[in-house]
Order: sequence, then structure tokens, then C-alpha cells
Amino acid sequence: MDKKARVGVVGAGWWSGRVHLPAIAKNKDAELVAICDANMGRANESKEMFSSEFAFDNIEDALKIGLDCVLITTPHNQHFLPAMAALKAGVDVMIEKPMVLSPLEAWELVRVAAENNCNLHMGYTFPHSSHVQKVRDLLRENSFGELELGVGLFAGNILPLYRGDKDIQKEEGAPFASQIDTYTSKKSGGGQLYTQTTHVVSTMLFLTDAIPTSISGVLNDSSQTVDSSNSLIMRTRDKFFATFGSSGAMTDHNNRIEQYKIIGQLGHVNLDTCKGTLETQIKSKALFTHEPLPQELVNPMSETSRVLISTVLKKASVVASGVLGALTVEVLEATRRSSLERKAIDINPPINSAGKFDPKLMKESNV
Repeated sequence: MDKKARVGVVGAGWWSGRVHLPAIAKNKDAELVAICDANMGRANESKEMFSSEFAFDNIEDALKIGLDCVLITTPHNQHFLPAMAALKAGVDVMIEKPMVLSPLEAWELVRVAAENNCNLHMGYTFPHSSHVQKVRDLLRENSFGELELGVGLFAGNILPLYRGDKDIQKEEGAPFASQIDTYTSKKSGGGQLYTQTTHVVSTMLFLTDAIPTSISGVLNDSSQTVDSSNSLIMRTRDKFFATFGSSGAMTDHNNRIEQYKIIGQLGHVNLDTCKGTLETQIKSKALFTHEPLPQELVNPMSETSRVLISTVLKKASVVASGVLGALTVEVLEATRRSSLERKAIDINPPINSAGKFDPKLMKESNV
């Protein structure tokens, strides 16, 4: 019999119940061994619903029964401890976005994963899109020449969630709702910056392999409420810089905006991850319209858990890495600080000149 990956899931909430648990339960390469949730009633309900072998209210007990990989889907500010526990146990980990709220914690997870020879994945879905991967390949081939400008715009109807209305989570296939403060509380990492801006920033970083060095940002939050819209400018180690706009204040999520423009000296990219369209043009050649993606492949949500499982079985490689997650956290935290302090924030990620994580540089960086 072919080996199956023994999978544990920490957090039985909205996204987990809607996407990850159904996908793992259907995956022929996976054995859903444990579901953990601080709410033991929710853990037991999920166990029965998705035919898990065990239910726990903590990850430590789950790790004792032997797991190959763990998927962390707790609220944003509760990712670090279960992820660290799993990595120290030598278990592969996938963390839902955002990775964590603190750059210090982000890079520590990257360091411990490398130290323990564990695969560390991020739950970002867009890097799994064939259009996104196509653009990344073209950029790595230098098809568009030296990059000058990137523009990312990401907007939808998420504002009700930030104001405590969980009715928008009552979607087909979503058996559970999030804790109300997951998206309404600054302490929990609620608001547009950590919920949606994390997507557009991480996708641009994935596409371009850019290393951010300075951030200027604005959030429309207040002392009482999380942000619903924000904007930032990102400088990088190269000439390339990028601007981002992100908002949860649209009136119709079906007409949301997910657009990326990348301008190089030899051509440009026009990518839409909502419509599944891609246009590219290289100098002296006509504009090329790539084949649109079918709707089910526009945002390949179940690919994240599939790749987590497949890497355990040596059938795939990490797509959205822990380094990508940590770089994104650097940008998000610098954006928050920039808006609060009304000045540009310099960052110095522990990435060497070859573009690789180097733990020796952690002391020299912001962490």
C-alpha cells in the first residue's frame, strides 16, 4: 500500500472548514489524523464531520500520536506557538496567511524550519495559479528586462467582516464561522492589511523575487477600529519599486479587483487573478493574450494543502515558502508603523546577496 501523509489541522474555523478540511479529507495521499481547536466541542464536531481519527484542544497532544505535517488555521495572532511546536518536533508545517504579525517571529520560524530540515509552507493560494507561475518564469528569464515599476490593486467587499458581521461567512460549504474578533480586533490582526493586503504584497514578491528595503504606507484605521483600506510604496534592493492599493470597502465581492501591472525596460505584464486573464508584451512584439483560466483554476484554494501533503511524500516542492511569508510580514508591519509614525520605515530582511535566507544575518537585520 502506498504511504499516506499523516496530517493534523490546528484550527477548525471558517476557512479551515470551508477549504482545508474538505480538501484533506478527499485527498487520497492523506490521512486526516487529528483536528485541534481550543473549543473542544468544535474539534469533536469537525472530527465527526471530516472523519478524523482524533480531536484535541492542543497541538502538543496531537504531536504525540505522530504526524507528518500540520496545517495551522488559527486566528492571525495565534499562528506562532503551534507552528513552532510542530517545527521543533520535526514536522512539516503550512501556515495560513498572514504567517504571523511580528517579523521577529516570522524569521524565527524560518530559522527553526531550516534547522530541523522541515518544509515550511504558506497558505497563499495565488502562487499556485498557472498564470502567476508563468509570469514568474518569464521574469526570471529576464523577458521584460530590468524591472522598474510594479502596481498591485486588491479590493473586495470585506468591510462587514471588519465591523463584526459574520453573515458574509455563511457561504455554501462553510460549516463554521470565525471568532468575531479575528477580523475586528487589532490585537488579533484584523483589518484589511493582514486579511487582504497580505495577498497582493505576497503575490508581487513571489512574482518578482524582490527584497523590500523601505516602506511608506497609510491605513485608514482609528484607535477603535481596524483599517478597511490602505496604500503603500515598497522600495527594493534593485531599481524596482512597487505601489499597492487595497480595500475591503467595495459593495459587491463578485466584482472584486485583483490586478497586477509590472513594467520592465523590455516589456510589461498585465495580470488579473480575479478574472483569470493575462497579457504580456515584449519589446518589438505584439501584445500577447494568454489563454484565460477556467473559473475553478483562477484561485486554486485546495492546492495549498495538496502541495503540503505532496512534499511530505516527495512528490512536489514548496511553492509559497516560509521566506515569502516572512518577507510579507516585514512589509505589513512596516506599513502599519509607517502609517502610525507618518514616515518611511527601513527594513533589512536576513536575505543574502544570492537571495537566500541566512540566519547569520538575523542579528544585522530588523529582527
